[in-house]
Formats: sequence, C-alpha cells, structure tokens
Amino acid sequence: MDSLNETKTTAETSGSSGSVLCLAQPMKQPRVPTTTRTVLSNTATTKYKGVVQQPNGHWGAQIYAEHRRIWLGTFKSAAEAAAAYDSASIKLRTFDANSHRNFPWSEITTHEPDFQANHTTESVLNMIKDRSYPHKFREYLRRRSQMVDFANINMVAASKQSGRGVQDPPNKCFFCTRLFSKELTPSDVGKLNRLVIPKKHAVKHLPFISDDQKEREEGEMGGGVDDVEVVFYDRAMRQWKFRYCYWRSSQSFVFTRGWNGFVKEKNLKEKDTIVFYHCDVPTSVKTLQGQSNSFLMIDVDYFKDKGSVAPKEVDKMVHNSSEEEMKTETKGGFMLFGVRIQ
Repeated sequence: MDSLNETKTTAETSGSSGSVLCLAQPMKQPRVPTTTRTVLSNTATTKYKGVVQQPNGHWGAQIYAEHRRIWLGTFKSAAEAAAAYDSASIKLRTFDANSHRNFPWSEITTHEPDFQANHTTESVLNMIKDRSYPHKFREYLRRRSQMVDFANINMVAASKQSGRGVQDPPNKCFFCTRLFSKELTPSDVGKLNRLVIPKKHAVKHLPFISDDQKEREEGEMGGGVDDVEVVFYDRAMRQWKFRYCYWRSSQSFVFTRGWNGFVKEKNLKEKDTIVFYHCDVPTSVKTLQGQSNSFLMIDVDYFKDKGSVAPKEVDKMVHNSSEEEMKTETKGGFMLFGVRIQ
C-alpha cells in the first residue's frame, strides 16, 4: 500500500513539474502570412458606417432608409464602400446628412448635393450600384469648371459694360447681361429671412406676379397661391432656388424660402451688394444637367471695409480644387474621395 501511494505521489510530482515547464516555455505561435495579418488588421480597425466585409475579402456597402435595407454593392476596398455610403446618404438622408457621413465634407464632395439634385433617388442609387456614379460626377465637375470659367469672364465684362451699351462678349460661347443690383439692408440679412426686390426691377426682370389687390384677393378666395420658384446659379455654378412672391402687407416683391440659406452660405452683411445677371449659352455648348441654355445668375459684391474674401478668390479656390481633382487621372483610373477608381 505504501509502495502504491509512493508511486502515485511520484506521478503527481512529475505532472506538476511538467506543468511548470509548460508555463515557463510558452508555445510557439504559428506563422501567419503577411496578407492574412493585413486583412485581420483592417477588419479590426474599420469603423465605417454601412460597410461590411465579404468572405472573398471585398467590402459591401448598405444603408437603411425608411425602415428598409438598401444594398449598394460590393467594392474592392472599405474606403470605396464608405464613399458609396456617403453618396447615398446625401439623397436618402437629406434631413441629417452630416451625422451619417464616413468622411468629412471636402471642396469636391460639397458639389455632390448639386449633382444629385438633378437626379431621382432611384437614378442616384442605380449609378452607385453600377459603378457609373464616380464617372458621371467627374463629368459634372468638368462641365461645371468650364461654365465657371465662362461665367467669371463674362460677368466681369458685363459689369464693366453696364451703362455703355451692348458690346461683343469676350467669349462667344457664353454671354451675360447685367440686369440690376441691390445693396443689402439690415432687414435683408436679418431675422425676417427675406430679400426685398425693388418693384421696378421685379416687374422688368423677374417672372410676372400680380401686385393688384383685387386680383390677389380673388386668387386667395379661390385657394390659389401667387408665388413662383426662381432658379439662379452663382459663380461656382451652384444652383440656388428662391420662393418669389408678393407681400400685400408691405406691398413688396420678396425672395423668401431659400434666401436665408444663401445669406448664411455667402456670409452676407448689410451694405454688401447682390448683382443679378441673365446668361445665354449656344445650344452647341453642353451645360450642366438640368440647366437651360438661358439662365439667371446671382453674384455678391462684398463691402470692401468688411475685409471679406473677394468673390473672385473664392471661386478661384473652388475652381482650382476641381482642376486638381481632374489632374489625378492616370492610366490605372482616377482618384475620387481619396479612393482610386478603376
């Protein structure tokens, strides 16, 4: 019996000794291929919204809107999928687009809302799914850049020619005529959120709206609303829509909805001057999608004592950013949102 206990004790001691040796000498880790380690690392650090990794190593993009899941497609990199998500969120989540982005707005992506404004939601989603979105957005930026060049040249010329009679346009592909201007008052940039248009200019240059009290009363009794939406483009070819109507209480023609956004975007103050133009482009020249060959433009002449950036410098910055984007093209594709598209 003593012999049996001795044997058992010896075995336990040996086992304990073996366990200590195992802890003192950690097991050698199996070698993991470099490519595998990279994939695992990307998966662990990726925090893009709406991006999921596929079994084949590619990345899928999806977005939820109106309580349903919308699949946007599979992409070669997580960044491409994240950019697709951002583009879709502009159209699907306009009410709160800033909080649903993977990448912050840049001087290029700020033009996406304008690009998408001329397309339906279904059209935008189809472009993202069939990979034509980057190409069509790039073409939009090219045409916009060209139109910006034409507009800046001709708007400057139109300002100089104002009051001198009609002269030959500096660029035969684009002709701008200065209509009128208005120096902003405190109320134009205040809490009333409206711009008063002088009657003589409103009647002559803007769509007809009756200021006759009898006609308006009859229209109100019939349930009609006497207002129209007017569309303008700025120097950067960004589209601006304003509700144009007649206020009987103050007997004035005004821009209401849309004006407050313009004031904030352009950082307008009293004594700044708003200038309106009418532009014509030959049918042979390709304009922006949804843009007529005859359209209105709005520009800002900042009050010099305010020390604001001049309009030309602002537009030069925007134009240069477009040129830089275009210069990123290579034989292997082009860069968009920091992603190389093949």
